[in-house]
Amino acid sequence: MLRKKRIALVLLCLLCIAGCSGESREEEIIISIDTKHALYEHFLTAYSDRKPLLTGVNDINNDGLEDLIVIYQDTATTNKMIALWEEGEEVIISEPTPAPVENYRIEWRDIDDKEPIELIVSGSKGVNVGYAIYRWENGKFVNLFGDGMEDCC
Repeated sequence: MLRKKRIALVLLCLLCIAGCSGESREEEIIISIDTKHALYEHFLTAYSDRKPLLTGVNDINNDGLEDLIVIYQDTATTNKMIALWEEGEEVIISEPTPAPVENYRIEWRDIDDKEPIELIVSGSKGVNVGYAIYRWENGKFVNLFGDGMEDCC
């Protein structure tokens, strides 16, 4: 019974987050892989043995340039997420962060009306559903708020 209440609470929170958007630079990313993005080739070079599952594009570090988020299959039972961005002529790749195994989604929301825009990652693993709201700070994902991610990653 507690599990059903928790799942219902998570779904309600996600619906509230999705419905609390005003006019801003928010955008939802459809599940796809942007193979034409300039940074995608760098992912393929660095992670040639990993299967990409989903990409998202936005300016996560507020430098005016599009950055790339990639969720990829790390092992047969786990997925990871990384960010790729440019600093001058150099492409930087973040440390991997756990990502949902199934039904993964990436959304961009301006949660707090200040830069940079926040990243919402949601998904599941079996019956476990979870989400996390991340802000990009000092080259890494900072988990601002979430629920159930430890069970779906």
